[in-house]
Amino acid sequence: MTVIAALPDHNRTNDPLWNQLFFSYNRIITPLRYARWVTDVETGGGEFFVRADLTDGTELIIVSEHSLPADCADVNGWIAIRRDVENPDRHTVLYDSTPNGPQRHHHNSLIPLMARIDGLDVPRRAPRLMVSSTHIAPYGPSQNQSAGIEGAATAIARFSEWSLRLTGHEGYRRVWQRPEPSTYPLALFENAGHITTVRVTRSDD
Repeated sequence: MTVIAALPDHNRTNDPLWNQLFFSYNRIITPLRYARWVTDVETGGGEFFVRADLTDGTELIIVSEHSLPADCADVNGWIAIRRDVENPDRHTVLYDSTPNGPQRHHHNSLIPLMARIDGLDVPRRAPRLMVSSTHIAPYGPSQNQSAGIEGAATAIARFSEWSLRLTGHEGYRRVWQRPEPSTYPLALFENAGHITTVRVTRSDD
């Protein structure tokens, strides 16, 4: 069973700039692909944005204050727009966490953005997922944590942020991660004998 949308089908996948942007914005693109939407990076006219096909004649556009910067780390907030593919003037701003936007208190956090996107009325919705972790201390008991049941994009973004917190703030190193296309993410982290496993599962598994 395919759980993640295919890569875009065009010749730009061999372009170094496209590959750089696709990798830089992987934390945005991967949750949208797990929501089963083909997701691309558009590079026309020197401006960059992420675009996902919602399969109903509309598309999701994600930018920042203007164009996306070349490095995702430089984003200071997200704007998500749903627009008609045939008539782009017909569009709705779904979310704006840039410095002057109504969701500015979320800054560049992905989870509130993806939660708003998961709330869209779209066909062929992906299954709802759950992110959980198990922590095993040396010579001690294990501890379990769960974020509850969420939409697919939100859960994958949460998996990414939990993983980043472990490696970026808590001193863990990632020792293994399940290959992305096979099924839902699973990763193992280690720090001085402490083992933490973070996983995504279907809510009905």
